[in-house]
Amino acid sequence: MNAPDPRVPTAAPDTAAVPNTGSARRAGWWTVTALAFLTALFTARYLTLDPAVFLDQQRAVYLAHRGSLVLHVGGGVLAVLLGPWQFLPRLRARRPGLHRLTGRLYLLAVLAAGTGGLLMAPRGLVGPVAPIGFTGLAVLLLLSSALAWRAARRRDILRHRAWAVRSYALILAAATLRIWLPVMDLAGVPFEQAYATAAWTCWLINLVVAEHVIARLPGLPPIPAPAPTAPPAG
Repeated sequence: MNAPDPRVPTAAPDTAAVPNTGSARRAGWWTVTALAFLTALFTARYLTLDPAVFLDQQRAVYLAHRGSLVLHVGGGVLAVLLGPWQFLPRLRARRPGLHRLTGRLYLLAVLAAGTGGLLMAPRGLVGPVAPIGFTGLAVLLLLSSALAWRAARRRDILRHRAWAVRSYALILAAATLRIWLPVMDLAGVPFEQAYATAAWTCWLINLVVAEHVIARLPGLPPIPAPAPTAPPAG
């Protein structure tokens, strides 16, 4: 085979056709972090236990169950703030001890938020649709976080990352809920209908996005395509 003539310029690779995944990931991280901060800032008002900041329809319930409310909101605020830092590759590589410490704090916060959610969900509005939806959210949050912890203990890093993404997507349901309700209000949807659907969509939407992110995590094997079936003989 003849060697290429060095005097003939070779075509440069089409870098424009290759997406800059690093920039996209950084933009996504900053977007999620900003959303998490705003959600925590808005939700933390409930920790004052000032009745004026409570949802009108739930004011009596919140006042009667302050302990469960503080457990749910306090754990949720801490988890939503800690979560983004668990997904920084440089932090994991350079400060693994700090990564493990914040991970344990995140799990404790999730335990508080999920337990408080299970205690508060049956007393929610628009029963039984909304209470069942919020109960499902709390159960899946606790389950996905426990599976993330178990995978980390087994040094199964790929599964740990996948379950951690699902866990944080479920914590971010607090943000999706607070986006969904105003949008439904602007669309003219009655509050009870919007609230009932929000109890499900706030975490189902996030899980769909989480699975999209997980499918693109480096190191995860691709999902095999189904084998073609042979046509029947005859």
